[in-house]
Amino acid sequence: MTIEELDRLLALEDGDAALVFLSNKRGREPIIGETRLLQARKKLGGAGLLPSSYAATPSYSQKEIADSKLTDPGFCTVVDETERLMGKALSPSDLQILMGIRKWHGLPGNVILLLLYHCEAEQKRRGRALTMRILDKEAHIWEKEGVFTMETAEQYIERKERSRNHTSRVFSALGIFDRVPSPTEKKFVASWLEMGFTVEAIAMAYDKTVVITGGLAWPYCDKILRRWHQNGWHTPGQIETYDKKPAAGKTEVTGSYDRNREALKRIMEEESGHDG
Repeated sequence: MTIEELDRLLALEDGDAALVFLSNKRGREPIIGETRLLQARKKLGGAGLLPSSYAATPSYSQKEIADSKLTDPGFCTVVDETERLMGKALSPSDLQILMGIRKWHGLPGNVILLLLYHCEAEQKRRGRALTMRILDKEAHIWEKEGVFTMETAEQYIERKERSRNHTSRVFSALGIFDRVPSPTEKKFVASWLEMGFTVEAIAMAYDKTVVITGGLAWPYCDKILRRWHQNGWHTPGQIETYDKKPAAGKTEVTGSYDRNREALKRIMEEESGHDG
C-alpha cells in the first residue's frame, strides 16, 4: 500500500471500505454482507482504489438470472410484476437491468416494487410509458440517496410528492398555466424551493420582478430571491419586516408595487382557501 492509497482510504472514513480494500490486497474475499460489500466496492472504485471492473455494473449470465428467479422469491416477484405493468415478457437485457438493481444497487425486492410503482405512476402522470431505462436511472438515484429500506423509500416518495405539489403551486403563482415549463424554468423553481422559500415568498419576488422589469425575467427574480436567501428571509413576514430598502431609481413605482403585491396576496389567499 502506498501513502497516497492510505490517504485516500482514510479520507473515505468507512470501515467496510477499509476491510474490502485490505482483503483485495491480500487476494481474499471479505466476510461481509452482499449489500455492504457492493457499497464498499463502489466507494473504493470512486476513490480509484479498486480496479475499474469493480466500479461498473457487472454482466449476469442467463443461468445466474434463472437461478435467482428460483432461489430469490423477492426477485421472482419483481420480474412478474414488471412484466405485468409493462404488458410484455422481459427481454434478456431487461432482466439484466433488474438483476443489476437487485444485486449491484443492493435494493431488496420489496423496495424494488416501490421503485417500480413510483416510476410507473410518474410516467402515467406525464402521459408516457414506463421503460427499463427509466427504472434503471431512478434506481441509481435511490442508491445515491441511500434509499434501501421500505421506510426510506416511503419517505423519499413522500418528499417527491410534496416537492411536486409545491412546484405546481409556484408555477401557478408565476402565471404559467397553459404550457409545460422549460427545463431551465424548472431548475430555477427547484433551486428556490431548496433554499427554503415558501410559495408566497416566491410570488412576492415575482411581483417585484414584474413591476420593475415589466415581465417575468427569470434571472432578475432569481437575483432577488438569492439576496433574500443570503439574508435568511424565506417567508412573507420576514421579507415584509426586513426588506424595506426601495430599488435604486425605482421609488416612483413603490405605490404600484404595494397595490400589486396586495392583489397578489389576495389571490394566493383565495387559492389557499380552495386547496383547503
